[in-house]
Amino acid sequence: MTPEIQLISNLVVTRPDGQVLLVRHDPDDERWWLPGDDLEPYEHPDEAADRVLKSLPGLAVEGRTFSFIESFRGRRGWHVVFHYRVNASGEPKGKLPSGWHAPRALPPTAHRPWEQNCMTRVLGS
Repeated sequence: MTPEIQLISNLVVTRPDGQVLLVRHDPDDERWWLPGDDLEPYEHPDEAADRVLKSLPGLAVEGRTFSFIESFRGRRGWHVVFHYRVNASGEPKGKLPSGWHAPRALPPTAHRPWEQNCMTRVLGS
């Protein structure tokens, strides 16, 4: 049996004061996530990253850089995650609740400590 493979673009969005953007996929769930999404069939990870950024209107993107690839076994099969660093400012007004947080004082996250580890690798601190 071949495992399902989930391809994901994941973004670590930072603003000039060092705060990181997190989103909540369910307003009733207190856990936060790094912005990201599964790739559509035949979609390049860069295109998926841009699509995620477009879903956050009000965010002024100043730069997007590919950082690293990670793969691991997840609950829904094998995950291959393309991580990006995004420099931005503004207040996102997308469909998902969002907020800026200090990287060392995160609210409850969906996969802690994974989000923290991703931020550390992407931001280099």
